[in-house]
Amino acid sequence: MTERPAADRRYESYSHEQMYTEVGHGNDPAEAGEISREWTELARGLREAGDTLAELSGRSESAWQGGAAEALRAMVRDAAEWSQRAAETSETVGNAVAGQAEAAARARAEMPEPVPYDPAEMIRQVVTSGDVWQLVGLSDAMAARRDEAEQARQRAVDVMYARDTALGEAVPGTRFPGPPSLTGPGRDAGGGDGPASMTGRAGPV
Repeated sequence: MTERPAADRRYESYSHEQMYTEVGHGNDPAEAGEISREWTELARGLREAGDTLAELSGRSESAWQGGAAEALRAMVRDAAEWSQRAAETSETVGNAVAGQAEAAARARAEMPEPVPYDPAEMIRQVVTSGDVWQLVGLSDAMAARRDEAEQARQRAVDVMYARDTALGEAVPGTRFPGPPSLTGPGRDAGGGDGPASMTGRAGPV
């Protein structure tokens, strides 16, 4: 799921049986729902991690000062912001999976069953039956069956295009943000505010 279907497919060239098989193959709403829930759980975990990191960064300001402390807090804040953005993306993906599962399930429900149309078999059945009246009406019966089969196939074509449109619209337009850098540039221990100190001020090396 979450893949955009090929835009160059022309279902008019497909048989009804091919389309009927495609909407049923691998179409498991329960499995898709589980995948969607997993993405939602991931989003919740990332959001909680981001909140925790932001809280830790804020609480450390009064107890830990100095240039190194500020640099570390900046990295922690970056990690917290990344967690929040990644949580939003995970939630978007989860919603997309759910939307695509719904579109696939709807296509399966709306797909008409193929109407069998085999002229040779129809003729064989009438001849074998020996019913003269069936033989007289065979031409009309064959035309009616052919029209019924074609109308069902056209409905199937419409279902496939509607499914592909819905699947494409559900594909998220966002990507996961790149992970933040957890390493800062080297700092001169003797410059600036000095190394970080847990006593609230810079201490000597």
